[in-house]
Amino acid sequence: MKIIYVLFLLVSVFIFPSAIQAQGLPVNISTQLPSEYEVMTFMSMDFNSDGLLDYIVVIHRKAERKIADQGKPAPRRPLLVFTQGDNGEFVQISRNDHLVYAADEGGQCDPFLDGEEGIVAKGLFFTVQNTTACGEHWTDYLTFRYSPAHRNFIFHKRIFENWMTPNSNATDAAALVLEKRVVSTARKLNPISLDNYRPNP
Repeated sequence: MKIIYVLFLLVSVFIFPSAIQAQGLPVNISTQLPSEYEVMTFMSMDFNSDGLLDYIVVIHRKAERKIADQGKPAPRRPLLVFTQGDNGEFVQISRNDHLVYAADEGGQCDPFLDGEEGIVAKGLFFTVQNTTACGEHWTDYLTFRYSPAHRNFIFHKRIFENWMTPNSNATDAAALVLEKRVVSTARKLNPISLDNYRPNP
């Protein structure tokens, strides 16, 4: 019986990754998520320096794979930001459906799941890391900063890099060379909220 239970746990990790991923997410946040979505990943940090944990949550459609298998465009993957109040309740302050790239926006790869860390944060900043490394090789990092004045996140910087295989037969040639690097930074006089930012080509 014990062996069967252990096997069930191992199988669950592969069959229900989102369910495993959602463990540890506050119930007050889970109950606010749309019923047709499930959690891809989340992270917590005190972004607004009030001594309370806040959360960034990435969700995707439960039927995402089924939709893609039908040849339809992959659905968007919303990124949600929740801040915690003094009463312990969480309030969604931001949503953006365009920061985490869809499953079919990376060619042969999933640009979010097959990339690096997905989301990283430090201090007042967090970055969404979209990456492909099969067929095409590029990275698209979108960074946002928490603004006390706006009481929300605003766009800070975007770094896009595209890598190419060099046309060289030399034994010491690099496997990839940087073909393009584009850095876009925020304009102080024209801040863009997380909700309104669009990573246009």
